Amino acid sequence: MTPQIAIPSGADLMTYDEFAERYGYSIRTVKQMVADGDLLLMPRKKDGGAARINMVAFRARLLAQGLNCRYVAA
Repeated sequence: MTPQIAIPSGADLMTYDEFAERYGYSIRTVKQMVADGDLLLMPRKKDGGAARINMVAFRARLLAQGLNCRYVAA
């Protein structure tokens, strides 16, 4: 049997509010995750622009964690 890992699809970028709502976190937790380096931000195109979470990097990290998980038979 081949293990199947479900990676969420969706937008390539999300605001803090969108991420918090979709994944059930508070805004404070999302900001702490960014500060800790758990979530990566896309570079801003202009000064003062809204910060956007890089969801492509987030999904890649989920995939890597899923493949390295000891609960998934290799």
